[in-house]
Amino acid sequence: MFKTYFGDIHDGRLMRLQYLGYSILLAVIAFGIMLMVVLAIGAGEHLIGGDLQQAQDKLRGWFSLPAIILFGLVYLGLVFAGANIMAKRMRDIGLPGWWLVLLIFLITGGTTAAGSEQSGSGLYSLIWIALLLIPGGAFARGK
Repeated sequence: MFKTYFGDIHDGRLMRLQYLGYSILLAVIAFGIMLMVVLAIGAGEHLIGGDLQQAQDKLRGWFSLPAIILFGLVYLGLVFAGANIMAKRMRDIGLPGWWLVLLIFLITGGTTAAGSEQSGSGLYSLIWIALLLIPGGAFARGK
């Protein structure tokens, strides 16, 4: 699993069903991490007795620079894993993987900045669906 997410950066490939499975698993992992953080914050507030100001002060103490760096590294790892499996799927289709992933991130980020977060997310979702529907080798040279 780690090799799929973090290995074969230059030449790995994923078929449609594998891409679907690894995408869903990555989303579940990201949701699980987010849920654990939210539950920890809620439990901390409950233990303090429901005093919101005191809970916020306590959270500021917990989320110091090392915690922020740790969350940033986890976030970057999740983004890299998602980009890597997308690049592998693109190579399986017959397209240049990392260049198109970079272009997709730039276009969806620009769409989000120019329009709204929903428009950028919608565009990314359409691309994800297209990657699931396009058969392997569809853009391979020599066909």
